Amino acid sequence: AQGNPEFELVLPDGETGLHVNSRLIGAHHIGNLLAAAAAAWAAGVPGTDIAASLSTQSAASRWRMERTERADGVTIINDAYNANPESMRAALRTLADLGRGRRTWAVLGAMLELGPDSIREHTAVGTQVVRLNISRLVVVGREARALYVSAVQEGSWGDECVFAETADDAYALLNAELEPGDLVLFKSSNSVGLRHLGDRIALPPQTTEPADEGSELL
Repeated sequence: AQGNPEFELVLPDGETGLHVNSRLIGAHHIGNLLAAAAAAWAAGVPGTDIAASLSTQSAASRWRMERTERADGVTIINDAYNANPESMRAALRTLADLGRGRRTWAVLGAMLELGPDSIREHTAVGTQVVRLNISRLVVVGREARALYVSAVQEGSWGDECVFAETADDAYALLNAELEPGDLVLFKSSNSVGLRHLGDRIALPPQTTEPADEGSELL
């Protein structure tokens, strides 16, 4: 599928012809797959078994680059299990790569526990969103406001960048404005709760929403 790493594995002993078609989403997973292949080869695992295993690897849990295709053509990538600056940058690059020729949305919440680096790191993410030419940015929650401010200052955006106080506000906006063919990324630290917003948006229109497993939405 689009966005899944696919490559030919060449082992240190020269063995070739090992095709890997990963179920993971995003080119940033290739390094981890190669590290796993190296460890398996060092342990004596046959090359064909290594390639087969890498091709069946999937996310360790829900909300890690989890893709949902809605019947109306909207694609959801819910990567809001957790967030730090590195994973946020990787997720945004994946959104830009997958979204060529489509309208892309980044729905972003705070990266927590960054201490004195918080404003600087959120500012850098806002700048990256603009420079990657993401179509629309929705920033959710006051703790992520620096991200919104930096995007506005970098791109002089108008309606392309929206600040939502709560996840319910973001839901109302997305529910009203998403169109067939749109690609939407959800990304935040776990306790911010955007993974549940992603689940709500992934539902077909006018269906009952799932229980949120006891977690607050901001």
